[in-house]
Amino acid sequence: MTLKEFKNKLKAIEKQGFIRSKRKNNTGIGYTLETLLDIKENNIKLPDLGKIELKSKRKNVSTFVTMFTFNSGVWKIHQSDVIKTYGYKDKQKRKALKCFVRVTPNAQGLYLKVTKQALQMYHTDKTLIAEWDAISLLQYFSAKLPSLILVLADTRRDENDREEFHYNEAYLLKTPSKTGLLKLIEQGFVVVDLRMHLKSSGGVRNRGTAFRVEEKNLIQCFTEKIKLL
Repeated sequence: MTLKEFKNKLKAIEKQGFIRSKRKNNTGIGYTLETLLDIKENNIKLPDLGKIELKSKRKNVSTFVTMFTFNSGVWKIHQSDVIKTYGYKDKQKRKALKCFVRVTPNAQGLYLKVTKQALQMYHTDKTLIAEWDAISLLQYFSAKLPSLILVLADTRRDENDREEFHYNEAYLLKTPSKTGLLKLIEQGFVVVDLRMHLKSSGGVRNRGTAFRVEEKNLIQCFTEKIKLL
């Protein structure tokens, strides 16, 4: 479908008012919208724009969403040493390091520092742990999420406590912003999510160092915002 056809579908959905969730868990907002749009996954193929990711958000709730993961070549210390030095024992009794890192130190003493050239992760003992080149960071962000459509909905509960959605606001977001991304990191709205532990063999299990943003601030990561609804 074209962008115009997609906009018309959104307008038709908006006119339906509150729609009962087609799934009981938190993923209901996305699944319900995909069902109404008659798409099978959260990617839309528009001939005039290409393949675009579709995200939906509850207006009254702000959660973190993963923008991309970026691990390769950033570690200044071997990851196993980072876990051994700054980690803790998780519920499985493994040495682990699973936490959000912001510009202010967290419980593990880790924090982010933003410069014009790079994003750096330090410990309060002044050890440089990881570093992302600012240009590479933007290029990676641009490659992973060059554009997206964000659809927002008001929510309520029916008499059976089933969630309902009124999809009534939508934007096409294009051209990832280096300035916007680094500014959101400085403001603490974009965080680095460490997700690693030591395996019994002594090796590192890393699920990907993720850059995550509060949904309400996702719009600020892009330079172009086109209102669709």
